[in-house]
Amino acid sequence: MLHAPEGGTRQRGRLQPVSPPSLSAQRKLEQPELWTQLKRLLDRLVGALGGESRMDDGLDILVDFLGADRGLVLLTHADGTPQVVSARGQGRALVPAEREEISRTVVAEALASGRCVVWDPLTARGGSSSSTTLGIVAGLAAPLNGAGGQPRGVLYVDFRDHRKFVEEQQVEFFMAAAVLLGVMLEQERLSEQLRAALQVAQTHCLTSARLPPLEDLLRSPALAPAREELLTALHGRSPMLLLGESGTGKTLLAQALAEASARRPVVRLMLGASDDLNTIASELFGHERGAFSGATARRVGLVEFAHGGTLILDELLNLPPAAQKLLLDFSQFGTYRPLGWAHAEPKRAEVRLIAATNGDVAAALRDGRLREDLYHRLSAVTVTLPPLRERRGDIPALAEAALRRLEPGRPWRLSLELRRQLVAEHRAWPGNMRQLERLVHRARERALARDPNAVELRPEHLDLHALEHTDRPPPAAASPARVVPLNAPTPAAPVAEAWQALQARRAALEAEERQLLQRALDAHGGVVAHAARELGLARTTLSSRLSALGGEARPSASEDGEVTTNRRH
Repeated sequence: MLHAPEGGTRQRGRLQPVSPPSLSAQRKLEQPELWTQLKRLLDRLVGALGGESRMDDGLDILVDFLGADRGLVLLTHADGTPQVVSARGQGRALVPAEREEISRTVVAEALASGRCVVWDPLTARGGSSSSTTLGIVAGLAAPLNGAGGQPRGVLYVDFRDHRKFVEEQQVEFFMAAAVLLGVMLEQERLSEQLRAALQVAQTHCLTSARLPPLEDLLRSPALAPAREELLTALHGRSPMLLLGESGTGKTLLAQALAEASARRPVVRLMLGASDDLNTIASELFGHERGAFSGATARRVGLVEFAHGGTLILDELLNLPPAAQKLLLDFSQFGTYRPLGWAHAEPKRAEVRLIAATNGDVAAALRDGRLREDLYHRLSAVTVTLPPLRERRGDIPALAEAALRRLEPGRPWRLSLELRRQLVAEHRAWPGNMRQLERLVHRARERALARDPNAVELRPEHLDLHALEHTDRPPPAAASPARVVPLNAPTPAAPVAEAWQALQARRAALEAEERQLLQRALDAHGGVVAHAARELGLARTTLSSRLSALGGEARPSASEDGEVTTNRRH
């Protein structure tokens, strides 16, 4: 096996040529012809950039010019194993069986040496059993280098006609083609990474389009207690905690606060999509290539996306306690480590945190579902947004504001009768602001369908029947928005009888849950992963619930190597 020296020139033995029409059988090859063919290859690659056939087009030119029998591009996996991604032979795609008929020895040598490898039976030492079996009389392989000169794959061609030989100029052309293809693949990889990063950013970044100004959101008398505190903290760095029922406008207020403070970009993370610590850490802080199985490229975390801006943590109580510790460290020091980060110094990001939840924070603190130290870090400014049924006087104005955001150029208004119906006491508004906006948007569509010039919404435009029935009775008195002090005491406990009844119901529910989970485990021979799949749960969630419900977990290996859990009650 011979390596072409720097620049690609060397002396080597060759087979006796006969003179078939292919270039690889021509004893003399003029330099202008080489550059003509190289330009043709470059034009084809650039012209096909972004198309699925660009690699095939390049290989066709290469195989045709060299008179080779096969040309392939192989890319390496994270473990270094090469995989064929494009394979051509004489103007056609190679079938799967033909894609395997190459000299893996030559490919491995090119990857290991980082240089162009030329093989033929006259100059090779030791030979290659696969080459002899397949009838390969000569082969070329050159690394396709990525960033930092690290090989990302191999360009390979071979010859099976004994009448052919390869000239020095063709080796130079082959090496130049490898450089071009390597650059193209690297640009493609970077483009894919950028597209993936932008996709993640677009998924989590909130737009300011149709966003009501903070002043409009805080204009309501029900929000007066929170107004001064929020405006005072607006341009500070203190984290904020927004509480309230689902649909009360916590995310809308968080985004308005971020926009008013000019802390952009504004990135939102919906917590609870996974309870796997690595998945959460990767989404928050990112990971390096090779950090875990399947990490084929670096991922930018949302903290890095939000640098200099605001990170909104939606549904804080969905964050598992183990992940809460990671968030606590970042909120304290502003430092973080992506998964697989090998440097001594951590990365840094300046991010304002605004957390929101519709859960019972006091209960979560008592139950240990929310770390107390994290709560104190995030609750420097805590605001509870009242439900819509407790701020009925705001409903007409909120409806008109939603219409203006939807269609700023039309002077929408609500009829007097519709205003009366919207604020009626018997309407419970279980969906709060989210429900109001949905009804108003649908009412606008109905109004325009009947009259394209409509500017007024009337009762017949709204589907008010959805508000007639609810299991939630209206409160006896309104409770306006309030700012909760940092060390506020928890609410007084319920009366003893109600508490005991609640505990009895909880115990019964846990017993039923334990029984169902055990049935699922028994049905799958104790294999946690299989039982979790049937229940629609993550494996870690099922394991956590089994531990929380009591009993002893004893891991053992099943026949298929799956970890099983034996329960004892």
